[in-house]
Amino acid sequence: MEVRRRSRLITLAVGLCDVACAAVAFAAAVFVLRPEEQSFLEFARGNLPYFCVYILVWWGAATDQKLFSFPRESNFKRLVLSVVKSVAIALIFSGFVITFFTRHGVGREFFLAFGILALVLVLGFRVALRVFLEYARKQGFNFRRIVVVGANERSRRLLELIQSHLQYGYHVVGFVDDDPGRRKVFEPHHVEYLGNCEQLDKMLLSDVIDEVYICLPVRSHYETIRRIAFQCEGVGLPVRLVAELFPLRLARSHLSHLDDLPLLSLSTTPEALGRLAIKRILDFTVASLALLAIGWWLFPIVAILIKLDSRGPVFFKQERVGQNGRRFNIYKFRSMVADAEERKRELEALNEADGPVFKMRRDPRVTRVGSLLRKLSIDELPQFINVWLGHMSLVGPRPPIPSEVEQYTWEQRRRLSIRPGLTGLQQVSGRSDVSFEDWVAMDLAYIDEWSLMTDFHILLLTVRVVLLGKGAR
Repeated sequence: MEVRRRSRLITLAVGLCDVACAAVAFAAAVFVLRPEEQSFLEFARGNLPYFCVYILVWWGAATDQKLFSFPRESNFKRLVLSVVKSVAIALIFSGFVITFFTRHGVGREFFLAFGILALVLVLGFRVALRVFLEYARKQGFNFRRIVVVGANERSRRLLELIQSHLQYGYHVVGFVDDDPGRRKVFEPHHVEYLGNCEQLDKMLLSDVIDEVYICLPVRSHYETIRRIAFQCEGVGLPVRLVAELFPLRLARSHLSHLDDLPLLSLSTTPEALGRLAIKRILDFTVASLALLAIGWWLFPIVAILIKLDSRGPVFFKQERVGQNGRRFNIYKFRSMVADAEERKRELEALNEADGPVFKMRRDPRVTRVGSLLRKLSIDELPQFINVWLGHMSLVGPRPPIPSEVEQYTWEQRRRLSIRPGLTGLQQVSGRSDVSFEDWVAMDLAYIDEWSLMTDFHILLLTVRVVLLGKGAR
């Protein structure tokens, strides 16, 4: 309980320092950009709602990026990226919220000045804190004494990582193993052999040990691992199980809990709940703003043009396959003749696309107005309704039709593991000019490397691609 209380106090102290850095950035931005006709307090009061929303979002984003967990083994690059992502998420999301719920929003100059200052100050504080902690550990302070259980390839790799990263602050007291002949694994590393696994309980009582790392294979040493875990639990020592249980190529593992039941989760899809929640909120907000901004005037104009050009409904509704096989109806402005689906069978021999998709550069089913709508991507605008309803996201793999999914290979079905999107890597990398194999590769790369910054980048590229009309059919 004392350790947990100290950890919470450290988290609170560091979080308050982050808030103090942001407050200094806010005050500096107010001081520099304050209009002559306004006092400092008046200008600060006008931007205070944005700052309050920023702090709330920052705390959530920083927690999601694990900036308050302080793992010893985190690297510098990860720290910088986590701070940059957290600040960027807080800035952009706060800007959306203030713009949506207030009249005046936030000024562009203030937004940029505050954002740059907040990033510099918070990043500077975090880097200084990391440098101080690493220096203290290299000097012999704040280090953890550990015992390694098992002499094998796993433990050798663990030892090499520890000895090559002194800034982690780990000191290996020695190792235990039931076979003394395996000590040769550690001979190049000059680590002491402490005896067999049965003697570990005596070491825990007589020596200063902070953590125990178990590198034994679970299948053949289950009882030994269970006994050691029980012993460590009895004296309150953390046990780390080096668990390379399955030779998976892409899945990332993490421990979660269902009530009090521990679960080892293996997943290739993003499971950062905080960032996924922010992504959904952004989807809902942008879709709402888009429908309010253009729906009341553009939709009627497009509807009239479609009706004047050809017979049939204004909207085209088609069943698509969403996340994990969920079916939903996608909405578009009709850009083809009313019986386009029936006539598709007659044109299948002229398909110009590879894989289980159908594409034609000069599809005779496309109407004159439909050709213009496709060129400008206006036919896709009703899909903001799907985004608003939660069927789709702004960014993600495009949703396929059921007949296409039936032809997918096992690995291609991984495209369906996340919510489909209005735009994606394929749309900003050639749109219809991309082969199906490259299309799938881009979608899988997006899933594996997903981040909110990637979504923002793709959205910006989408605007450019739509304006240029590149690759549209």
